[in-house]
This record gives sequence, structure tokens and C-alpha cells, in this order.
Amino acid sequence: MINITMEDGFRIHLEENVFDDFELVELYAKVAKNPIWIGDLAEKLLGTEQKKALIEHLRDENGKVHTTAVMNALKEIEEAIPAAKN
Repeated sequence: MINITMEDGFRIHLEENVFDDFELVELYAKVAKNPIWIGDLAEKLLGTEQKKALIEHLRDENGKVHTTAVMNALKEIEEAIPAAKN
């Protein structure tokens, strides 16, 4: 298990071999072409419950979840994985 604490204190737990998943790689390619796939990518990477928790965590005072906030959070998680494995 990989345990990640994001800069804002939010915690994520991922499987060790999270990126050894062809469908996840396909979703990364789809997001690179069109960000409409970001929700599917978040769910595949984090699982349903952690995705819901992340979305609620990122919700602003007006109830909006900005796409850029989700993309930045996923990037932070991705970049933290090698450090968390050590």
C-alpha cells in the first residue's frame, strides 16, 4: 500500500502496482487529449470512495469543484508516488 499525504493534508491510499493497469494508462492518454475524461481517470486511480472524498475535499465555498483543482490534485498524487514508495 502506498500512503500519500497531499500538501493540504488530504490523505490517499493506493495499491503498490497502481500504474500497472492498461485501462489507467488509456485514461491518462484520453485526458491528455480531452479533460472531459478526468472523472473516469480519478475513479480508476483512486477508487470510488476516495474519488468522492477528494471531490468533496476540493469543493469550494460556492459548492463548485474546479476541473483544474482535480487535475492539479491528481498530478500531485502522481508525483508523490515514487517518494511514498521509498
